[in-house]
Amino acid sequence: MNIILRFLGLGYNNINQADVFIYDCCNNLVYNKKTYNNKLNICLDKNKVYKIVAKSLGDTIESVIYTGRNNNYCFRFSRSIIDIVNEDSITFLLTDYYYDNLPIERGEMILWQK
Repeated sequence: MNIILRFLGLGYNNINQADVFIYDCCNNLVYNKKTYNNKLNICLDKNKVYKIVAKSLGDTIESVIYTGRNNNYCFRFSRSIIDIVNEDSITFLLTDYYYDNLPIERGEMILWQK
């Protein structure tokens, strides 16, 4: 069964991706792969339980999945600021450094990954 594991809070392409370890119900390591562009496509046996451990930049996610009907799973790292419902839009309120409560109404902001 083809499974898609998606992780929120990672970088893009191969930058700041997660190392994912997948264990079967007997705690045997089945997969050890790195995500690409926040995703990992793998093939697992249907109707089985697997333990997922993902590590990235000091954060760790541990979860258990059951491969029944669902083949898409989504996980969130604690540093994620993206809303699951609408991940294309983020709203910031910027204020002037020297004047309290003075909002910045226009300008250019360049964001980058750490």
